[in-house]
Amino acid sequence: MHHSFLALIALAGLACGGGGGSIGGNNSGGGPPQDPWAAVTTAIQGAQSQFPGAAALGNLPAAPAGLTVEVLTPDGVVYSKSFGAFSNATYTAVASSSKMVSGTVLLQLVDKGFLSLDTKTKDLLEDRNGQAWSGNMGEIKLRHLLSFTSGISGDVLASEPATITLDEAVTRIYEDQRPAASTPGSYFYYGSTHLRIAARMAEVATGKSWRQLFDENLRVPLGWSSLSTFGGGTNPNPAGSLACTGLEYTRFLMMQLRKGLDGSARLMREDLVNQRRMDAFGSTTTIAYTPYVLLQHTNHYGFGNWVETQDGGAPSGTDPIQRASSTGKFGWAPWIEVGNGQNWAAIIMCQQPDAALSFLPSENLKLQLAPLISAAVAQHPQVVRTVP
Repeated sequence: MHHSFLALIALAGLACGGGGGSIGGNNSGGGPPQDPWAAVTTAIQGAQSQFPGAAALGNLPAAPAGLTVEVLTPDGVVYSKSFGAFSNATYTAVASSSKMVSGTVLLQLVDKGFLSLDTKTKDLLEDRNGQAWSGNMGEIKLRHLLSFTSGISGDVLASEPATITLDEAVTRIYEDQRPAASTPGSYFYYGSTHLRIAARMAEVATGKSWRQLFDENLRVPLGWSSLSTFGGGTNPNPAGSLACTGLEYTRFLMMQLRKGLDGSARLMREDLVNQRRMDAFGSTTTIAYTPYVLLQHTNHYGFGNWVETQDGGAPSGTDPIQRASSTGKFGWAPWIEVGNGQNWAAIIMCQQPDAALSFLPSENLKLQLAPLISAAVAQHPQVVRTVP
């Protein structure tokens, strides 16, 4: 999500209905079994017209109208329903939902010892003269990059061309930001530069390209197609250029829900999964820019994902973290519900036009569906598809 992605989120509170999926629930009246998902399906149907699909985007084909919603418990997928022509097999640009994936790859490298959360940029990165990064830019730790609290004040357009290398992109970020960067941890700024720097640190630490690291740590273990990777030519954008299918992203989200397990294979330590779901702001961190500003929400950030509270404020004893999420500009919206004893995940799959309000139907639908899904999951619905 860039500035345009969530900047106008407050302009609409979309009214949707509620319900469908697997069959189950109470049948105290002796009639046919009640569908625990009725309210969920009705809500999605009420919003369906707000998902018109999208024209071809870059090397991606045009996306059909509609959306697919899936709900996961640790046992498997308990709700999977498509509304319109869009399906969980549609190859899709997921935009800022890339951040949750890239954050996972970086945490896997922490797990394997190539990096630590306290590795500093100056430990690995050099300027054009071969000198280690210095000043506040040199003191940035990986934990600051994962939580967007590095002290960097904005995105650097000169770092985005697909014809340069990731090394060159990060060098340009350093040259642009070094004079103005604040003390790491001082403030939160939502943008793409943080993860570009983190990905380049990973390349230097391992001697492998970002796409190689993604392939080895996630794509191949999760059984994703070779087509499902990061765009951007020789300068992949870890914060927003991933494309994949819903079936693929669901398996990734299931690994997050199961706290690092993909089937019997552990792809990440459980404690690192737990850390990413926690508030990564320091006691003095302030928000310089958040796309939730016009909604008057002050959601904080974990490691590669938002940590949302019920009231949209800073996590506290009276308003604890409710979910970890990573909505993308084109409406792709995965989240994991963790508050109030909840332990399920869901994903709204779609591809909306490349426009400022494209995220809005999914973001509002997510907030409406969460309590409806919680009520359905409490009825212990049947698994409709297993996930490794």
